[in-house]
Amino acid sequence: MGAAAVLALAAAVCFAVALILTQYGLRTMPSWRSPLYSIGGSGILAWIFALIFVDPATFQTRAALIFAAVGAVYPVFVSILAVRSNERLGPAVAGAVGNVTPLFAVLGAVLFLDERMGWGQIAGLALVVVGVALLALRGGVGGRQWSVWVLSLPLGAAFIRGIIQPAIKTGLAEWHEPMAATAIGYSSSIVVILALVGRRALREGPADRRGIFWFTAVGLFNGTATFLLYAALGLGSIALVAPLVAIFPLIAVVMSFLLLRGERLHVVGLLGIVVSVAGVVLLLVGK
Repeated sequence: MGAAAVLALAAAVCFAVALILTQYGLRTMPSWRSPLYSIGGSGILAWIFALIFVDPATFQTRAALIFAAVGAVYPVFVSILAVRSNERLGPAVAGAVGNVTPLFAVLGAVLFLDERMGWGQIAGLALVVVGVALLALRGGVGGRQWSVWVLSLPLGAAFIRGIIQPAIKTGLAEWHEPMAATAIGYSSSIVVILALVGRRALREGPADRRGIFWFTAVGLFNGTATFLLYAALGLGSIALVAPLVAIFPLIAVVMSFLLLRGERLHVVGLLGIVVSVAGVVLLLVGK
């Protein structure tokens, strides 16, 4: 197994661990407050790497402004939606539904970049739709009960991940420093989350230290996963890397079963996760 594959699998594990840790954090901290610490943790990690590896002499103002503008939306609103979906749906379903970002990316390429879809990608789209429909059935995973509209939370997060990609690519074309892009974006996200909930957090007093610990860890694992993903893409093709990263919901299912007592596996929900992940893989490799 090559280095790119190992890094991609490591990224998938980190994304799955972050989903599981979120469940522990939600036991001691309300979901509205958690992004303060998860985004903060990722931002600290991003800046540590940026200060070590990014050459300030290469700084490009226009690219930095693009990264900052993206940061006002991503990852802050994705973090908010991800925590809420994890709270309502559990880590397995939230991870599976939220992993349909390639669906929006492919549709965007067809609509705005005049790209053609291969039969494999069409089949992938169909599988993603079927997988999400299966997940919409109540009690699919973990014995949880939810309304169908709740699936809009992870789908909204996936949509944001998809639409910000063209802007990020534009910025990286001018300043090819993914670490700088991450650090600047997280800085904007920290400003946004402070504006949204900072005053409320001050008014309600200090947070539970256990919750701070858990959500800081969530941020660190998400940040590590992002860097591992970048490193894998630097060594291998998207066709190799992305499908391997896309298995993180299945890893989350196993971790949920082993570590979270309330998360029971059910056939319909597990089938939905497998089908949706298979659809994502076809979207990425089907031509």
